[in-house]
Amino acid sequence: VGVVAVETRTVELTLPADPANLDSEAKTVQQAGQVWFPDSAYKTSQAINDFSRENLPIIIFANWRGFSAGQKDMYEQILKFGAEIVRALRGATAPVLVYIP
Repeated sequence: VGVVAVETRTVELTLPADPANLDSEAKTVQQAGQVWFPDSAYKTSQAINDFSRENLPIIIFANWRGFSAGQKDMYEQILKFGAEIVRALRGATAPVLVYIP
C-alpha cells in the first residue's frame, strides 16, 4: 500500500549561497505545514507515479490547507506540479482511496 500524508509541522528549507556570487549568503526559509509548495507537489506526483508503476493501492490522507500561491511559487511552477498530481491520479492503475479527516 502506498500512503500519501502531509507534514503538519513548519519545515525549514535551506537555500545554499550562489558560489558564483561572492556577495550571496545561504538562506533559511520557513515553509508552513499542510501546504503544497512546488517541491512538495513535485514529490507527491512522483510518489503517486511510483506507486502506480508498482501497481500498489494508494491511500491519501487529504488534510492539506492547499497550494502555496505566492509570486515566487508561481515562478517556481506550482501550477504545473499541481497539475502533475492530477495527471498522476488519473493515470493510477490501482485503487486510490482518499480519506478526508
